[in-house]
Amino acid sequence: MPRFAIIIRTTSENEIEVDSPPRLEIRLLGGFRVSLGGEVVRGFESQKVRALLALLACHPHRELTREQLADLLWPDSEPDAGRRNLRQALYNLRKGLGARGREIIDGGGGQVAVRMRLDDHDFLDVAAFLAAWHRGLPGSDEVVAGELVEAVQLYEGDFLAGFLVRDSPRFEDWLVAEQERLRDAAVQSLRALVDHFSARGEFSTATRYCRRLLAIDPMSEEAHREMMRLYVLAGARRRALSHYTDLVALLDRELGVEPMPETRALHTGILSDDLPAGAEARSKSPPSQPAGPFVPLVGRAGALDELSRSWRRATGHRAAAPGPRLALVEGEPGVGKSRLLRTFLNQVSSRPDTTVVQGRSWLPAPWHGGEPFASVLQGLRTRLLADGDPPVEAAADAMPTVATLGAAVEGVFRAASAPVVLNLDTLHLASAAAAGVVAGLLDACAGRPMWIVATCQPAELASGGPLHALAQRADVDRLLLARLEDDDIVEICRSLVGTDPTHLQLAGHLFRASEGLPLAVVESINSLCDLGLLVPASRRRWSLQGTPPAVEATGAELERLVVERVERLPTSARRLLTLAAVIGPSFDVELLQRAAHEHIGVVEIAIETLLERWLLRPYARRWSKDPRERDLVLWAQGARRGGFEFAHRLLHRAVYHGLPDDRRRALHRQVADILAERHGPDGGDRPERIAFHYLEGSAGEAALPFVAAAAERALAMDDEDTAARLVERGRILLERPSIRVGDELAERWRSLRRRAGADPAATPP
Repeated sequence: MPRFAIIIRTTSENEIEVDSPPRLEIRLLGGFRVSLGGEVVRGFESQKVRALLALLACHPHRELTREQLADLLWPDSEPDAGRRNLRQALYNLRKGLGARGREIIDGGGGQVAVRMRLDDHDFLDVAAFLAAWHRGLPGSDEVVAGELVEAVQLYEGDFLAGFLVRDSPRFEDWLVAEQERLRDAAVQSLRALVDHFSARGEFSTATRYCRRLLAIDPMSEEAHREMMRLYVLAGARRRALSHYTDLVALLDRELGVEPMPETRALHTGILSDDLPAGAEARSKSPPSQPAGPFVPLVGRAGALDELSRSWRRATGHRAAAPGPRLALVEGEPGVGKSRLLRTFLNQVSSRPDTTVVQGRSWLPAPWHGGEPFASVLQGLRTRLLADGDPPVEAAADAMPTVATLGAAVEGVFRAASAPVVLNLDTLHLASAAAAGVVAGLLDACAGRPMWIVATCQPAELASGGPLHALAQRADVDRLLLARLEDDDIVEICRSLVGTDPTHLQLAGHLFRASEGLPLAVVESINSLCDLGLLVPASRRRWSLQGTPPAVEATGAELERLVVERVERLPTSARRLLTLAAVIGPSFDVELLQRAAHEHIGVVEIAIETLLERWLLRPYARRWSKDPRERDLVLWAQGARRGGFEFAHRLLHRAVYHGLPDDRRRALHRQVADILAERHGPDGGDRPERIAFHYLEGSAGEAALPFVAAAAERALAMDDEDTAARLVERGRILLERPSIRVGDELAERWRSLRRRAGADPAATPP
């Protein structure tokens, strides 16, 4: 019985459901491979049909004339014969792609031009590689290491490696030019990674990427010298000398020359222990652990198809009329809801006419402070300012009621007719008013290309809570994510260790440790890396060394893995991570630095370490429109500045609960003091957070003014349920004998109790 399921529910009997098209996956880096719906396509009758597919795929949405294509592939044929050959190739190409053939390839019949139209959920590795490359090098002095790591993992070899087409010199010219262009991008990415990790003292990681660089560009003496330096800096002098010996043999065998003078000088310096400046001191410290492996997204092709289907229905894809829709992605904690959405929204945001704005709820009521829509409004304002559109008056309103939010979103539609996506993470933590806002948007924006997508837990939809009625609407699509199948875990293991026999041993360990829960799979893999049992091998592969420890798939076991991983962190990174956990699931570096009383350089290095270990990830309120622009999604203030979040809420919970109670309370008070200083005596637009931190720090008297400000803010937002909860929290505080308040604050609380419908006769002590 499959563990993975997708459920779509609607209430309209007249609604016609159309099956989502199978996902087309085209991989051209390292060879030629095409799959449709997970099955390899083998029906292409000739190499020129494959060449035609590569040409069209690498020019998506661009029309290529039949004359151009025939001249590229059949240059020696007569014009009529070339056109016949092209018609036959197009026929075979469409036939090989089955149901998707006619849908994605335009140019049948007597049309002059041919083009391929890939959907958002389709995949072309060349496009994904170039996008990650641009995101990783957004400016001359900027490096986003995580994006470059993704790029070099996608680069599995030369473009169409080993691909030969007879009697087509112009195609061969294009092929060689593309190979050189993409190889240069891969080399640039690897050099940037080598420099990045070397500058940080991560010599083991830098060596791994330098080795990959030499595999692509083996005759680069500069790269060979860098490898020798890295070996020395990592304390592996013998390996540096051995590498020089191998280089001498390589140059003599391939070119008949000796190494360059600077290479020989470096070799002489290593022999005499004359290390590069600063190298001796750095090599004495143990090299840091390499960054953990990237675990691919598997077992979610059907879910991506369903998201694509909901997106197309909302935005009026092709013949259908646009109309707002809500997609609810449901599943237990750790099942991969947020990652699924990030993957899909990365595809959607690559379209130049689409803006993705996100918001989330931080904690359950009453501590939400208008979330997730306070973040949505801020993201919409960011979008308007970034694009130079005229300001929308309602978008500047600090109180996101149904009316102001609806006006803000409609204002965005008026300023830019293209689709806007609202991504609402952890919607089940929001208040009843938030569900009303979503329903109001769906009703108010009929006929407009708006798509709302949200993650939530199934229990919140079935319990009759605020989301229950929303989920029953006809314009809501529901996707239920279940755990991974055993075959999915085997696929993950093959991606890490290849077909080495140890992949089955690794898969068996992951079966027992996770029972298919994706987060447990990822954390188990990271734990094996930290223990030195899963180590980097050649290129993008890893190697399992030794027997993994015995584990059981339980919530307590998952928390234990996280706590042990945190304990293995460098002292400064561990201290800052625990402080970040007190701040919340998401935080900004400036607040973390002030709360830690630490130099910004130390904080930045710690953030980099935590990103490399997949414990944190960058957070932005909106996706970038252009992968090359310097935007929030590229960590606008630099690779270690801006906003960050825990890679998963369960990781945050494990780190937070691992703190001793007295230490946790002290840190909460420390964070509250800094937030109060930042936002003023009434907490600005974040009184809920300040009140929360003071209360968690057992500072009830200090919390009272901010609880009052939060209740007043909730009333201004027409969120009566939240206001009543906050007023009740204030009543409990005021009944404590140890708490005293002045006349002004006492009167403020009496007014609040009357406005919230509490007993007006009650008087604070």
